[in-house]
Amino acid sequence: MATFADVSNWGTKRGLKDDDDIQMKYQRFLQEAIEIHEALVLGDKEEFQDAIGDTIVTLIMIAKAKGYDAADCLDKAFDVIQYRKGITENGQFIRYGKLSDENKNICDKKQGSPGSEYFAPDKELNPIDFTR
Repeated sequence: MATFADVSNWGTKRGLKDDDDIQMKYQRFLQEAIEIHEALVLGDKEEFQDAIGDTIVTLIMIAKAKGYDAADCLDKAFDVIQYRKGITENGQFIRYGKLSDENKNICDKKQGSPGSEYFAPDKELNPIDFTR
């Protein structure tokens, strides 16, 4: 299984320099993201997996070009979101702070930590069924 470090080393061996045009790296990321969408629309599972992988590669290389380790970026993001409360409607996660008062009350009842946007770290996280 490839690691973020493997991808970074691959880029270095292929001559992808950190000081290469960051805008070009970003454009490549956008191209790969569009390929994800196209694969979804076409129902092409192989292309979808390839596009997801290629998109991750581009993000790793963008992070490296800016002097960051992509794994550290992921850890930083996950540290923020892992205890975040909210609901998912139509496949879209809605953060607690953007919920209606009614849905905040449901969140508080089902997910605990009343009035807080976050679970307590030791609280078991259970998904909420909003189909009622």
